[in-house]
Amino acid sequence: MPKTTLKDIADKAGVSSSTASLVLSNKGKISEEVKQKVIAIADELGYPRRTQVSTASQGNIAVLFHFDSKLAHTWHVLRQVTLQLEQTLASSNYVLILIPITYEMTDDQIFQRVMALKATAVFSMHFGREVLFSRLEDASIPVVVIINSHFQSQFYTVCADNFQGSYEAASHLVKLGHKRIIYADFNIHELPETLIDRFFGFSKALNEHNIPFTEDQKVRLDVYDPVDIKEKLGKLLTSKNKPTAIFFVDDYLAARCYPVLQELGFRVPEDLSIIASGEVLDYNEPFIPRITGMLTNSSLLGKFSAEMMIDRLEHKPRESYVLKIKQQLVERGSCKSIG
Repeated sequence: MPKTTLKDIADKAGVSSSTASLVLSNKGKISEEVKQKVIAIADELGYPRRTQVSTASQGNIAVLFHFDSKLAHTWHVLRQVTLQLEQTLASSNYVLILIPITYEMTDDQIFQRVMALKATAVFSMHFGREVLFSRLEDASIPVVVIINSHFQSQFYTVCADNFQGSYEAASHLVKLGHKRIIYADFNIHELPETLIDRFFGFSKALNEHNIPFTEDQKVRLDVYDPVDIKEKLGKLLTSKNKPTAIFFVDDYLAARCYPVLQELGFRVPEDLSIIASGEVLDYNEPFIPRITGMLTNSSLLGKFSAEMMIDRLEHKPRESYVLKIKQQLVERGSCKSIG
């Protein structure tokens, strides 16, 4: 006789597999009527139920936290998001557990870590793996992706509104009188949609004000190579139509370019205005240059992500899979009006 599966129970009870899983593991806020029905069917079919967990906790929710050295500059933001996740989840009696990962790990390695810790659900911050997420969802472990819009059509996602943020950043430069603007980006690891959205937002602002922009005004830099930065920016900044501003895709790239601009003889903002579309740096640190940019509220990222997950676990589906948080302009003195 075939072994009874969770899906068999869910189908007979008329509920989803995730709901059946929550009932049989004593997690989530499921109605007593549904609980009793699922349990009765499980017993009838001879399905082994898990040991009851303490009612003091709804269960463990894991967060996949990458520890790749090239992404260390993002930890300031991810730490703030994690703290808010923990606080919001605790109010509903869920416990947040951290699973350190690297991009070199296989899907199966990460999946086994999640299963070994008996995680009820998983948050993935920045990190993205379609096959892994699908496998977790198939195992009735819901996933919410944070700060990565690449999978927004497939999985529940909370991220910044990068398109609108870039549009407003570029508009800020235009309002200050800038018409010759360089667009500088770099290969942001694992976030292709971020680059696309930020460039389209920038382009929309310039198009609306009839400001010409050609392909030679867009430059991709090697963020870890000062020689590459100096060569490419130096060529653009000494061209016939010398630019008055640089739009950086984020403040990490802007900060890496800042000393190179000084070495080239350009003062910020006296000779050149700079603005960043995204923020990942900790401006409480005195050695970080003051760069005007678009800030995403990290606490809101954590709060909304946690609430989205709680709704999923407690069978309160949302109308939308995606929630985008509006960025706010923070003026730090790196932009100058040129009249």
